[in-house]
Amino acid sequence: MRRTIMTILLLAIGTSLLTGEAAARRRSGRSHGKGRGIEVAFLTDLHITPNNDNDSIIESVIDEINAGGYDLVVVAGDMTNMGSCEELRNIHRKLARLTAPQIVVAGNHETTWSESACTEFERLWGHDSRTFMDIGGYRFVGYQAGPFMKMADGTVRREDLHWVDSVMAATPDRMRLVSVCHYPLSNDVTNRREITSVLRTHGVCATLCGHYHTPSLNNYDSIPGILGRALMLRRDGKPTYGYTTIRLANDLIYVSEKLLGLPATPQYVIKQGFSSEVAALPCDPPMPKLDMGGLDAECIVQDNGSIYTAAAVAGSTICYGNSLGQIKACDTDTRREIWCRQFSSAIYSSPIYYNGTIIAATVDDGLVALDARTGDTVWSNDSLETTIGDGIIADGALYIGIDGKMMRIDPSDGHIVWCFDFGSGQPQGRPAVADGRVVFGAWDCHLYCLDAATGKMEWSWTNGSSNRLFSPGHIVPRIAHGRVMIVAPDRYMTFIDLATGRQLWRIKERKVRETTGISDDGELFLAKTMDGEMIAVATRSDAYAEEWVADAGWGYDHNFCPITIRDGIAYMANRTGMVAAVDTADGRLLAVAKLADSSANEFTLDDSGRLWVTFIDGRIYRIGR
Repeated sequence: MRRTIMTILLLAIGTSLLTGEAAARRRSGRSHGKGRGIEVAFLTDLHITPNNDNDSIIESVIDEINAGGYDLVVVAGDMTNMGSCEELRNIHRKLARLTAPQIVVAGNHETTWSESACTEFERLWGHDSRTFMDIGGYRFVGYQAGPFMKMADGTVRREDLHWVDSVMAATPDRMRLVSVCHYPLSNDVTNRREITSVLRTHGVCATLCGHYHTPSLNNYDSIPGILGRALMLRRDGKPTYGYTTIRLANDLIYVSEKLLGLPATPQYVIKQGFSSEVAALPCDPPMPKLDMGGLDAECIVQDNGSIYTAAAVAGSTICYGNSLGQIKACDTDTRREIWCRQFSSAIYSSPIYYNGTIIAATVDDGLVALDARTGDTVWSNDSLETTIGDGIIADGALYIGIDGKMMRIDPSDGHIVWCFDFGSGQPQGRPAVADGRVVFGAWDCHLYCLDAATGKMEWSWTNGSSNRLFSPGHIVPRIAHGRVMIVAPDRYMTFIDLATGRQLWRIKERKVRETTGISDDGELFLAKTMDGEMIAVATRSDAYAEEWVADAGWGYDHNFCPITIRDGIAYMANRTGMVAAVDTADGRLLAVAKLADSSANEFTLDDSGRLWVTFIDGRIYRIGR
């Protein structure tokens, strides 16, 4: 029934969505694309680490593509596994052997764990995925959907959406448009309706994407979505290697699967642009509208960029960083911008208020302290670059990590008190400081405990896996009663003795991931599951002892945003802009509200007891009071 209703609705409104002047011109019966048309080799989800199996296979694939006479090679992201500089340089060298022109965009594996904060991709390819190429009467327009430096759904940044719109608007009428993005334009992209609206306005004839690994034809709000196969795809338990080929000709799209060393196998033929065939395919329903849901919340900021940081609050001034490389201060009473400082790259590390200054870590411009009233520089340390992790001020010291290092810094002048060099791997989450110790995790599979005064390592712990994606790299360790408590992407909950590093217990009872909190009295360790639940576990127990479970009702989730407690109420958020409030006394669900259309970053509890939460789509809310 849902499919039938959706088909009728799409047939009824789909054509009206394409009645704009630009769309009409591009759908008119012009002579472009006639005859042979153009041949495209479509690569996506290569997942290459130097010396893994895919690393050797891609060489043969490139040889085959070079011999195939293709007009264009499209590479739609996830070329690597961790987005490391080594991985990016490796695949860049290999793709440089292609003889045909190529258009390359980054995928979530290039942007979520990037040790260079996404700058190495731009250095190698000369763009940040905003790119286009004209081939045989077609303009291929590439862009990125993230997520950037944290687990979240895809979201096309406002500045990227504006760029796509401007490039397509400037495209000559005689040319047809093809969209290229790693993420499918389904509800896995939080603002997909904004994107597809722009694409429809300009009469885009198809969008090429990856991410799901298995090839398919999809309906993205009446736009044909061609999902390419991964380099390695298991079938019947056995690996197959190959790619997708596309021919654009005679107003049609011919899609085939090309297994390495074998003839291409035709998969389907579809009309370019909107058609009854596309309308007959299922389409994700619109995302739920914003709903306050009993939560006393007010939007204070709507930025013109994306926000990846928490807010720092000092009195009536709120400070945050955005994707445009800006640190901004806003008066929360008048809701006017007080000052704005421009830096070279997007800001990922949350600013911290300290003694009249805003301490901000940047990607290319070092660590800076800005006057909270004026934004003027108080001090700077240019040696601390590519900082994406959050810091904490404890006992008058700033503890913050950069790639392969954890540091203690004097927040009054920025000088480094000590530096612990553990090798490589970003310590992305915020450290925890207690009982003279600093505990933090990194994307090198380890959790570390250092002496807070000297920086000397007291112990390290690992889960035993060599898979870096299971690392405790983006966690906030919780400490209570001499115990360190963590959850990580391996979906285990682990309790560790703070003094010795001895593992007390470890269990995979529920699908926990990275989100945790701790009750005001330290008696409950809180964690969010990937099923949208908040669970409470006794911190003093010598085994897993679940006190209560609160189900927020939003289902699958992988958002990082830590749980924050105010006056006995625990707040958690998800990947689609929803916030839940839970009574820590008994696990009673008090409220659930949808505040935004993207993942939450983090809650901030200020000195006045006000609670703030930032969202990737540029919104900052004040909850209560």
